[in-house]
Amino acid sequence: MAATFFAMMVLTFALILMIGSFLKIIRQWEGAVVFRLGVYKGVLKPGIRFVIPVFDRLVRWDLRMLTNDVPGQSVVTKDNISLSIDAVVFYRVRDPGDAVNKVTNARASIGMAAMGALRDVVGSVPLDTALQEREEVAERIRSNLDDATDPWGIHVLHVELTDMQLPHDLTRAMAKEAEADREARARVIKAGAEREAASKLAEAQELFARFPALMELRRLQVLSEVGAENNATRIMMLPDTILDFSSGPLGEFLKGGGK
Repeated sequence: MAATFFAMMVLTFALILMIGSFLKIIRQWEGAVVFRLGVYKGVLKPGIRFVIPVFDRLVRWDLRMLTNDVPGQSVVTKDNISLSIDAVVFYRVRDPGDAVNKVTNARASIGMAAMGALRDVVGSVPLDTALQEREEVAERIRSNLDDATDPWGIHVLHVELTDMQLPHDLTRAMAKEAEADREARARVIKAGAEREAASKLAEAQELFARFPALMELRRLQVLSEVGAENNATRIMMLPDTILDFSSGPLGEFLKGGGK
């Protein structure tokens, strides 16, 4: 009786293992490529799928968005300037069957194709375009890379240029150029301000000449501003006639008429 029970347990366990070997669970974000005796049979959809052990082999691909880092590449622009560029490629496997059957190593191949597309696009534009129109250059790289990887069942979603490093001498030259440009604009602004101030002063001079009492109001305003600062400055007010060189006492003294 015990031997029979043990034999039934063994058979049950073997049956469970056999059934488990015939069934495979494909997760929602996976695409499983099936090869039966080395022949491509198709791609299994997510869920519990039936396979034949020993005869079938599964190659699983992640169908979510993937990334591939492109290491720093030394690229020469159209105007013969050397750039070191780092990039990141965002892509998705559209057809796992093509990604397995039409390319040896899809991930490594994407990296190599990205290097070539990056060199081709950046090498066809001048430095100023590569720096100022960064998004347009990245889109051109993505388009070229997507065309190259389309036969592999891979769709390139986005290419991000993460870093652009210029030669040290060129960086210093660009910094000097920017500094000179800012200084020139500052001088233009300062000259415009001085011209406007001179115009306002000329208008004020005409106004004071027409209305001399305004000068007294201006002096009182200056006194109130100085007094508000709580300082020890002493101001001595003198009549205008004393400082008048034509008819005032100081003019007579300088002419030798004073006693």
